[in-house]
Formats: sequence, structure tokens, C-alpha cells
Amino acid sequence: MSVLLDPAPGAARTAPGAPGVTADRPATGRAPQPTTPTTAGRRWDRKRWPRRTRLLVTLVAAWAVFLGVFLLLTGEHWWWRLVELPPPLFFAAVPMLLLALAPLARPVRWRLAAAALCCLAIGLDLAGLNPHALPGVGGVTPAPPGALRVFSWNTEYWHDGHDPQRFYDHLAAQRADVYLLQEHVGWDLAGHRPIRVDHVAELRARFPEHHVVATGELLTMSRYPIAAWRGLDGWPHLADPARHGTPAGSDFSDYYRYKVLRTDLTVGDRVLSVYNVHVPVQLDISMDPTSAEFTEFMRAQQDRRQAHYRALRADLAANPYGRLLAGDFNATSAMGELRDLAARLTDAAVASDRLHPVSWPDRSPKWRLDWAFTDGPVRSHEYRMVPAYGMSDHSGQQVVVSLVEPR
Repeated sequence: MSVLLDPAPGAARTAPGAPGVTADRPATGRAPQPTTPTTAGRRWDRKRWPRRTRLLVTLVAAWAVFLGVFLLLTGEHWWWRLVELPPPLFFAAVPMLLLALAPLARPVRWRLAAAALCCLAIGLDLAGLNPHALPGVGGVTPAPPGALRVFSWNTEYWHDGHDPQRFYDHLAAQRADVYLLQEHVGWDLAGHRPIRVDHVAELRARFPEHHVVATGELLTMSRYPIAAWRGLDGWPHLADPARHGTPAGSDFSDYYRYKVLRTDLTVGDRVLSVYNVHVPVQLDISMDPTSAEFTEFMRAQQDRRQAHYRALRADLAANPYGRLLAGDFNATSAMGELRDLAARLTDAAVASDRLHPVSWPDRSPKWRLDWAFTDGPVRSHEYRMVPAYGMSDHSGQQVVVSLVEPR
């Protein structure tokens, strides 16, 4: 390193370029600032990075900020719901693309790759992938004698618009011990509202070996004796019951009030609590998104969704039995309220051989809105999606579970 000298006034000056001596001070009177190869290099790097490097750095930084904001806001605010709608694989696809492009970001490609890899780790958790489907990862045991076959399905307004016999044949083909059926209602297209229906007597005649109970839009059939059953009332958990309870003019309050039907089944000398779940949807795509009606509906649905999740969590916390939950949660693996619930339970997909189980829309599914969970001394042995063959926009879920001895 050269030594910078400031000759005294009147002293002889060595010719520029001589060892140990600098050129004359600039006319401004300022002395040149000391520098080092490191700081000079950094200053040069920032100014002279290729355009593609600057672009990739900006994209990775923006995605990292988005992930942080998403995790902070998801499930908490009605106005954030639109951001939660893309298929969850989006959270894995974007950082994978950024990681693939990182080698182009000279001279910071390794640092950028590390940042993209961190984003990918978070994204894989949000994407809803099932690592238990990978070879050597899953440890599913065969179903023991006496295991229960459960079929859960959002029927899309029962058999409205379809051949009833085909509908019932589809149910019978599942050979389930327990059926958890959602949307046991009709739909008034003109009035845009649910219509009360009652197929309980018909089902008892068609499935004489099953016990049948129903409340609101939820219907459960069980080959096992039903020791007790009740709908979980969501209204006590509403933040604004006056505005977000049953809509004005509706004569079907149970449709809005009960979105979880708990049925306690006697299985041998044990009790298994089965929860039939249908959480309300976040928004109505038939509404004008610029209208006040659209906004108010999203506010109300946010309150209703949270109320039913609270009612479910409270009941689970006080339930001493083995628990199985299944149904249409209208939530993806990335959404906050489902992630909070799933953190306390075991996803039945641990018994699936599909890396990315999805259920909606049935003809070309990209989202998993239908879920099944276990808790307590309950184990899953098989889990798969069942096509609806045009009778519903949701695929059904078939899960085989057994009660095990508590630890």
C-alpha cells in the first residue's frame, strides 16, 4: 500500500509517479480520501453490477418481503383474502425459478442462491406438498381388523340437477362405515340462497344399516351406534353477531349457525368423535368486486369463518375422545387459520401416496380445500381423493382409520 504524503509548503516535489509520493493536491484543496481494495471493490460492484444481477436481486428481495407480509397477515384480515387465492404451489414455483436463475447474478450468485433457497424452504411448507408420499419417508401401517372406512364429500347442493339414483349409487359404491356429507341443501338460483331439504328418511331406507343425523346443511351416516351428536354453534364466537349472523330475510338460520356437526360413535368399547366440517367460503365470485355488497359480504364471511374455527377449536380442546375431522374447510395449506388448526392435529395425508393431494375443482383440481385430520389415539392407514364424476365441484375424501391404545 502506498503512503499518502502531504508535502510542506515550499518543499520540493518529487515527480508524479515516484515511489512514496502522490501527485499535487487537486485544485479544490481537498486531500484525496484513503481507500482500500475492499471498499473500492464494493463501491465498484454496486455501480457496475450487470442489469440482470440488479433485477434478480430486486426480485429475490421483493419475494422475501412478500413472504414475510403474507405470513403476518394470512387468515387475519378480510381484505387480504384475494392474495390468498392462487394455488399454493405458487409459493414453491416462484423461489424455484429464482433459484434456477441465481447463477446469472454475478458476482453475488451464491448469496442470491442462498436467499432463494431460504424462500423455497418457506414456500414448500406453504405449498401443501405431502413428503410422506416420497419413497422411504412414509411409515403407514396396514389397516387392522375393525378399521373404519370414512367417506367425506361436499355434494354441491345434494343431487340438484343430477340423477338421484346415480347420486345414491355413488355413495353406496364407497362402502363406507361413516359418511360425512356437506351441502345437504337445495339452492334457489333466483334468490341466491340455500333451501332446506330433508332426505334423512330416504337415506335410512336406502342405507338401512346406517344411523343418520343431520343439522343445517350437514349430514352424517354411521354404521356404528351414535352415542351422542350435536351441531357446534358458531354464533357465540362472532365478533359482530348483529350484522354477521343469519342474513335478513332468511328462514334457514341453521344453515349459517352450524358448520360443524360432531357425532360420537361407539366403536367396540371406545368412543370416536367424528366432526363433519364445512367452513364458509371467503367470497362470492358472482358478485361485482367493485360493489359495496361484495366488500360487506367478505367482511361478514371473515367473521363467520373465524367464529366456526373458534367453536371447533374450543370443542376439540374439551373432548377427551379420539377425534377425526373431515370436510370442506374452504382453505388451502397456505392460509393462516387452517395452518393454526393443522399444527395441533395430524393430516390424514400421511397415509397417502400422492405428493400433492388436491380436491378442487374436481375435473382439474389445483387446490386442496377438503381436508381430514386425526387427533388422540386415532391412526390413518389410507387416504385418497375420490372423483365426483360431474356430480360436484369437489372430489370426495376416503380415509381409513383405526383406534389404537392410548399411550
